[in-house]
Amino acid sequence: MLDFDNRPLRNLIAVGRNKGLSIILATQNMDHFKSKHFDYYANAQYPLIMKQQTMADSVIKDLFGVSGHDFHEIKDAISSLKKGELIIKDSSAAVLGVGRKFKKVLVRHLI
Repeated sequence: MLDFDNRPLRNLIAVGRNKGLSIILATQNMDHFKSKHFDYYANAQYPLIMKQQTMADSVIKDLFGVSGHDFHEIKDAISSLKKGELIIKDSSAAVLGVGRKFKKVLVRHLI
């Protein structure tokens, strides 16, 4: 669904963000969100990362803005996720430059 120029989805995301809505897109491969037609990660207000079949180093670096030790810490955390766990970017830690750049969350149910 994301491998081509999906103009209706892009428009839905743009209109939704202007109206204050959050859209959840899910995939088993994080490479799908960064296509030549549209960068879905750049437009994601709250990207949630669950266990991945394959991990794209460039996507992790772009999304979290990390390298070196922080990059390896996030990559290890993603690969060790269990059922019901996800990682979310911790914007306050990124801005302050202290602590981990992510939070691990256990999801029991979504509303």
